[in-house]
Amino acid sequence: MMMKKVLLIALGLALVGCAEKKPLTPEEKWHGYCVSVGNAARSITLDRQNGIEQKQATEHAGKIEDKTTRKFIFEIIENVYAIPADQLKSDPEALREKLKQEYTDKCLATPHDKLPNYKLF
Repeated sequence: MMMKKVLLIALGLALVGCAEKKPLTPEEKWHGYCVSVGNAARSITLDRQNGIEQKQATEHAGKIEDKTTRKFIFEIIENVYAIPADQLKSDPEALREKLKQEYTDKCLATPHDKLPNYKLF
């Protein structure tokens, strides 16, 4: 009897897990994109803290084809590489999280009419 209950519970959980997910709304998609932009800001900051030169970051960003994404990334690179070195070292994790949140918020506040064609950062 106990085995049947366990089997039924497991089957129920499997069905719930396989349920079709609703398609994301345009606003949910934009939010996901903006979280990705924030993650890029965090990664670019980490690269700077690990000694990656601005030229190298700019060359890599130059491969981005989407106009909106490219604009965000070049702005992030410009701002991150303008931060004084001593500020990068004082609390590196806090700085990365601060910039991640700043750029996520900035992106969310940006007017948009369509979702950019982008790859997750």
